[in-house]
Amino acid sequence: METDEITFNTLYENYNDFEENNLKELIFNRFEYNWSELTGKHFYCLKITKTPQRTNYHHFNFESLQEISRKLTNGMVSLGSIPNRRFWNKYFEGGVRTISIHQTDPQEYPSFNLNFIVFSDNDNLDVRIFSNLYSRIKMIDRSLEFSMEYLGTFDRPVIIKDTDYQVNIFWESEPVKKLGRKNMEDMLSTTNQRPRFFGKLFKSNKPQYINKLQK
Repeated sequence: METDEITFNTLYENYNDFEENNLKELIFNRFEYNWSELTGKHFYCLKITKTPQRTNYHHFNFESLQEISRKLTNGMVSLGSIPNRRFWNKYFEGGVRTISIHQTDPQEYPSFNLNFIVFSDNDNLDVRIFSNLYSRIKMIDRSLEFSMEYLGTFDRPVIIKDTDYQVNIFWESEPVKKLGRKNMEDMLSTTNQRPRFFGKLFKSNKPQYINKLQK
């Protein structure tokens, strides 16, 4: 990783198309379009966190963060006889994934979060499958932290409120600079991320959903 002087202003100049984030609106519209199918479904918020440390920050990159998501939702690594992909599809019908980055102390490295809002016909999954899901995540990377929260049945305002996509970083802090220019560029581009829909929400990728609220 580069350790020379890197400033947020220098990186920002390379993003001339930087626009206000409309991610929450995109998510809201997609849920709104599918509201009739989502009524009665049970919703959960899953958060997987990776925080670089002094001893391993030079190995961190956004590709490894994306790889965590792929291995969990579509991977063939098995716990017992059931691969992750089969386990995930058995319990979750669909959802949306966002990335958030939070740095609460300029002396510490930021925490990178994969945030999943998922839905299922099954209640009590936060109790029933937590241990199994936690074990699968630890098989991917033992340093990951994981939480799972039950949000209730479909409630659009609540679900949108629990969607985390914020990027809160001390851009001029030494830990951020140590992550290098490429990671800083990826962190900056995350502020303009698009949500990743999967399952039933992915299949409903139609232009009409954008205008649903206006009908």
